[in-house]
Amino acid sequence: MIWVTDWLFTPDRLIQYGVVVVSFIIALYFNKHIREKIRLHPVEARHKRLKDFFYRLLRRTILPLSILLLLGLGILIHQIQGAGFQILTKASYLAVAFLLIRMGSTFISNNTISHTITAIIWTIAALSLTGYLQLVIDWLDNIRFDTSENGLSVYDLLTSTLSVATFVWIALSISEMIDRTLHSKLDMSLSARALFSKISKFMLVGIAFLIGLYTVGIDLTAFALFGGAMAVGIGLGLQKVFSNLIAGIILLSDDSIKPGDTIVSDGRYGKVNRLSARYISMITRDGTEHLIPNDELINERVENWSHTNDNVRLRCSVGIHYDTNPHEAIALCIEAAKETPRVLDVPGPNCLLKGFGDSSIDLEVRFWIKDPMNGCANIKSEVMLKIWDKFKHHDIKIPYPQRDVYIHTVNE
Repeated sequence: MIWVTDWLFTPDRLIQYGVVVVSFIIALYFNKHIREKIRLHPVEARHKRLKDFFYRLLRRTILPLSILLLLGLGILIHQIQGAGFQILTKASYLAVAFLLIRMGSTFISNNTISHTITAIIWTIAALSLTGYLQLVIDWLDNIRFDTSENGLSVYDLLTSTLSVATFVWIALSISEMIDRTLHSKLDMSLSARALFSKISKFMLVGIAFLIGLYTVGIDLTAFALFGGAMAVGIGLGLQKVFSNLIAGIILLSDDSIKPGDTIVSDGRYGKVNRLSARYISMITRDGTEHLIPNDELINERVENWSHTNDNVRLRCSVGIHYDTNPHEAIALCIEAAKETPRVLDVPGPNCLLKGFGDSSIDLEVRFWIKDPMNGCANIKSEVMLKIWDKFKHHDIKIPYPQRDVYIHTVNE
């Protein structure tokens, strides 16, 4: 207790502690104020990626720079007054480490990962600068999950977790770079890009996981037992998961369904947004996103309206009165379809006489469009409205069912 009062809490050191705390509080206020200004007045940049990097660098270095400048001012004042500034010096070292770590974390766009890595590295740097790192390592190494000499300790668990996380993050970063490179290859199909992207991601993450465990001294032969247990688990309860995974690889490899296709599944039609390892994402015309398992697309019937080309033929049924000249009505129907903007000229629209009904002559207008994801019902409505206008203009009647009722009187 005497050592604490005579060395740790001397008046000179208490003043330095106060300077550190005040510097941190002022830096926090200054950081908040400047970050709001940055949001309100963004710096113009030519490229979005460069602009985002500049914003992240500026936002993440304001706080450590402010702390470092205020501590430097405190050290200068103590030097002028001839007072000791050992605590301020160590605090400034920590501020420099904090600044360098925050600058390095700028390359990580994910805020959660960036803040986690920053906290871990700064904690290690702080313990190293204060001389407590080895003591903490020894303390963590003595906490074991069993009493044997080769038992797993807390230190082993933490180092293995950090090692695996680091290598997996590097693998994911490389996978993202590969994905961007593949998307720039316009000579490759969308399904081929997605297939190579998924395969490279799985392989890189798996290799990174094994390397991360190997670097901390874990025997990889122990995974033979784990592999057997995994095979049993797949056989018992993960059939669907791996069925979807294999089905997804088949879909990507045979190019039957790819991002951008218009498909009909289970009575719903929509555009394929993306393909994943377990499902495809299909967005319908009403904005609903349906997640369809891959094995359903393999085992069930699916209509792909844009597999070989985007052209789709639509039909509209029209009935005309028996007193109408069907040749004139057919010509007007074809003319109305041609005047509709989305209807293709080649192949051109056509109109057929389908039969003689109870109340009308039945016609069917057929026409082609190349953009089914822009809607089918709306283009049918446009064509039929134009047919209605032309029939009205040429005095062609559209009949409605008529029933004649005859009443017989019975004379008694």
